[in-house]
Amino acid sequence: MPGLTEKIISRLKGRNAMPLANYCRKCKAEVPVGESCPYCGAKLTKTGERLSFGVSRAPWRDWFCWNRLLRVGLPVWGISFLVISLAELCSGGTEALAGLFRRGFGLTMLWLLGGMLLLFLALLFCQGREKVHYILDKDGVSAYTYVSEEVNDLALYARFLTPSQAETLQEDEHALPGLKLVRRVILPWERMKRVKIWRAFPQKLLLRTSTAGPENGARMKPITGMRAPAATRRTT
Repeated sequence: MPGLTEKIISRLKGRNAMPLANYCRKCKAEVPVGESCPYCGAKLTKTGERLSFGVSRAPWRDWFCWNRLLRVGLPVWGISFLVISLAELCSGGTEALAGLFRRGFGLTMLWLLGGMLLLFLALLFCQGREKVHYILDKDGVSAYTYVSEEVNDLALYARFLTPSQAETLQEDEHALPGLKLVRRVILPWERMKRVKIWRAFPQKLLLRTSTAGPENGARMKPITGMRAPAATRRTT
């Protein structure tokens, strides 16, 4: 999408400069903007420039972490409630359906809903705190989620990730040393339909993708939320 990169980067930078960096392919690391890499001396290009920043968050306090679980759990709960109710209605009519609720079916389903929410809370708590590294470059928007390198297997399983899968993720060229990469989302600009600041919560940037399939092994989400750093929060 022509001009989208420049437009959104300009919008995010606002009046306060955001962390602008360049990527050195020889060092395979982000370096300060300049004509050459200060570490290896390799020439840097304008196409390698990117906005790069990170945030630290607790999953159990973040709406988008809850959203990933609720988008699966709530439909399953709702479909179960509907199927059981319709089955009782078809087999015995309205009297049978009323009898079902008199026997405590509605209360049971509410208890199941509460138990599911408590389970989700436990899963998010077991995941532990995480750090998310956001990159906006010529290719699109990327989000890399990291946890401590000493994280235990329980925290990985709480993220529906096995230790072997986590080790495979460490092979990504953008993986940061000293941390364990546990999730990556890559949204190419070509697949963007809309990019805007969420007015109700200006620290959130919403990225809505088109209906095309995922790339690079990333599972695309209809809406992805990205926390902007403090400079952006003051200027939006």
